[in-house]
Amino acid sequence: MSNDTKAPKSITALIYRDALGTDFSNRGISARVMEVTVIGEGIDPVFEATEERPAVRLVKNEHFHRETVIQAEPVAPEGEPAPWYMFGGTFIFSSDARFRRAAGHYGAVPLHDRRE
Repeated sequence: MSNDTKAPKSITALIYRDALGTDFSNRGISARVMEVTVIGEGIDPVFEATEERPAVRLVKNEHFHRETVIQAEPVAPEGEPAPWYMFGGTFIFSSDARFRRAAGHYGAVPLHDRRE
């Protein structure tokens, strides 16, 4: 575990891929890890983000007909601008009630970790 006190802390979630394990993320974080550390509002800082469990943030966007859509995006290193991400074919999920509360529903959340 890192001694860096600035590392984000939160809960962990598993990354889910298609049955073939195909990577469509264009070398995104889902191509190299099996878990992520989910940070955001309403999520207690329990586990520290590491290289094996990089930090992702839940992002709420309003789309057509005022529908709110939840997605997860990698957290950019401090001082760097956040890149634009798109869906790479994987989802994250945790059975932790704090994940369900933060996501606003019980179920998997799309992981937007693909960059071009």
